[in-house]
Amino acid sequence: MFDSLSSRYEHLIKHLVPGPNSISYFIPFILLPTALCIPPSVLSKWQVASLFLPLIFAFLIHAWSCMGGLDVISVNVIQWSLVLLVCYDPRKTFRRIRRQQDPVTTNKEDIQHVEGELAYVEEPYPVALTKRIPWVLTLLVSLRLANWKIGEASHDHKQPVKPLTRTAFCQHAIFLAIQSFIILDTTSFLVKDDPYFHSPNISITSPWSPSSMESPQISFFIFSALPPRLIRSTIIALQAYALVTQGGSLPTIPVVMLNGLGFWPDKWSPHTWPIFFGPFSAIGEKGLRGIWGTLWHQTNRYLSTPGRALARVIGVGTNSTAGYMLQVVSAFGLSGVMHMGLIPPEPRATELTAMEMRLYVGSFFWMQALGIGAEVAVARSIERLLPRWSESRLGKGGTLLWIVLWFSYTIPIMAVPFRELNYSKYPPIPVSPTGWLSGQGWWAW
Repeated sequence: MFDSLSSRYEHLIKHLVPGPNSISYFIPFILLPTALCIPPSVLSKWQVASLFLPLIFAFLIHAWSCMGGLDVISVNVIQWSLVLLVCYDPRKTFRRIRRQQDPVTTNKEDIQHVEGELAYVEEPYPVALTKRIPWVLTLLVSLRLANWKIGEASHDHKQPVKPLTRTAFCQHAIFLAIQSFIILDTTSFLVKDDPYFHSPNISITSPWSPSSMESPQISFFIFSALPPRLIRSTIIALQAYALVTQGGSLPTIPVVMLNGLGFWPDKWSPHTWPIFFGPFSAIGEKGLRGIWGTLWHQTNRYLSTPGRALARVIGVGTNSTAGYMLQVVSAFGLSGVMHMGLIPPEPRATELTAMEMRLYVGSFFWMQALGIGAEVAVARSIERLLPRWSESRLGKGGTLLWIVLWFSYTIPIMAVPFRELNYSKYPPIPVSPTGWLSGQGWWAW
């Protein structure tokens, strides 16, 4: 029994999704909180960093050697360690913002402000170890640093995050879950018989003619009128959006319900966090900057921190164009490395090596920095001549056209390894209303 499960797990992490297969993988998850729990009176910021970062690196390098490559979580750990131990000193500058139900009994010196029956309290690095440990553990899972003051005005003025009510949050999460299900169902149906998604040798510009669309439906004629590159790039983008929104919305609903019943604390309830995704209107307003800075989830926003720290070191204003681009390069450079961890160490049925696949994935993110740089240069040049251009309908239309062209040529780069791995043959949802309506049955798996 155990041998069978072990062999299946080995097959999973080698050929499908990379994952841990050594004790060294887990040790950094102990080292990082340990480092942050040491008070500054014992070890300074640089003493902690010089002691713990090499250890974290060493254990992860050994883990990657055992795995045969990277994975997303372990790369995330080393990047988060770099931010917390080098770029910041949370023990001196961070303050956690907590909600207290009874402002009257709360120490008034600690209160930031009061809203009705709630007091928002700023909690610096605790002296007592029993309070310090939960403070540190909460920080480690707060990748977006929501409800934390970190000593940077651009971040701190947005804190604390005003939480949604449980009802409003659940309504929003249910809407996203249903929306994602519809998108995944429809796009999975469309790619099922499209040769492009199943054969790496088929060009993205090859005619769009999946057999599932051969019936005389209006959708077939609409698709036939559109460029195949645009159709397929849009499908890939929609699937990525739906998979991430589904994963970020569906699991949160039962947690918020448990919180409403009193079985889950407020500080761990998702309704007290910022919403993961922003409005689609951000695309027309700011193009690539709007997509990556507002619409898309901001979980990895901390990756811009090394760029911001570098700007300060070399004396460049963080709000200047050069400072902004340093943050952009940092964010997408590190994000590309992190997402390289999606590729298994021993992919099957492919002519590409695992490293070649990783470079395709990383290149998509690295190119976003180039796109944003070009967008900033062009947008600022136009705004000097036409100050309100970006707010006009013509300006927003031009921005949308730019986005369509940009992603029509960059998304296929990211799609290369996933086509090689033939992920399209694995439907992301078990039941398919679209399949039932087309006469192919409900069950997709």
